[in-house]
Amino acid sequence: MVEPVDMSKPRPLWSVLIPTHNCARYLEYTLDSVLRQDRGENQMEIIVVDDFSTKDTPREIVERLGKGRVQFIQQSENVGKARNYQTGLEASRGHLIHQLHGDDLVCDEFYKSMENAFKQFPQVGAFFCESQYIDADGRVKGRTGKDSETSGILENWLDKLIISQRIQTPSIIVRREVYEKLGGFDNRLPYFEDWEMWIRIATTYSFGFNPDVQVKYRVYPENTSSQSLVSGKRNRVLRNAITIVDSYLPKEVVSRCKVERANETAHYLIRCIPRTIENRQPLTWFLLVLETMRYSVRPHILYYLFIFTIRYRRFLP
Repeated sequence: MVEPVDMSKPRPLWSVLIPTHNCARYLEYTLDSVLRQDRGENQMEIIVVDDFSTKDTPREIVERLGKGRVQFIQQSENVGKARNYQTGLEASRGHLIHQLHGDDLVCDEFYKSMENAFKQFPQVGAFFCESQYIDADGRVKGRTGKDSETSGILENWLDKLIISQRIQTPSIIVRREVYEKLGGFDNRLPYFEDWEMWIRIATTYSFGFNPDVQVKYRVYPENTSSQSLVSGKRNRVLRNAITIVDSYLPKEVVSRCKVERANETAHYLIRCIPRTIENRQPLTWFLLVLETMRYSVRPHILYYLFIFTIRYRRFLP
């Protein structure tokens, strides 16, 4: 659980929590994107929470760039993403919580625009925006798209979230009171812990979308998402995440979303196939194909499996 903050002491509006693990080469850019929008100590606290990095020294970057403005917490051992997130939540004192990965970026006016969105719609538990996908060099490779052309509350958002993961972690702001009521990220999930968290929030609170700002979500071979995909662990955790979610959702909600979720999950796995083939992981590729077919064997799914295999066959042994 996330304990409430002592209400007798002054609190900032913002808690910007920056979890890191062996990504110090990007942390400088992440911190710079936040510090350029610094609202001052009374309005914003900035905390870097390092999950026992062994390949770099994030503390040096925090001290050099933060100059005392940025707090630094380091785990005594590697505890994993969910527990590292929890450490940041427990240390936070702000009303609005932003989890910004140590290799991602916020675009200009992000905090100002999100603050205005919460003021306009005070009843929402969370607000999020569009994400751009960038590579290791910062080149834009895609985007999540806009869920609304105007800022406001999203309708039927629980069903849409159950069907597919639509929110990248750095794009969402959550009220701290939401975490206090519902708890933090699920330690049982080394991946997809964010998807489960957003679904859990959507069972109780409304979500808002802000089309006026963006964040940049970095995808590159060394990051956690890419490594878990190549290793094959991601498939097993995905199944576990779905089981956990279904255990607390109303049966009628699961029933009406189940078929479409299976189809969307199959599409997600198909989009992962090129990366496994390019990394010359034939066993992982084969298991990914089988996993895809566990969710759907519709003709168009089988067609895409065939097309991707033919297109990337030169990488296979």
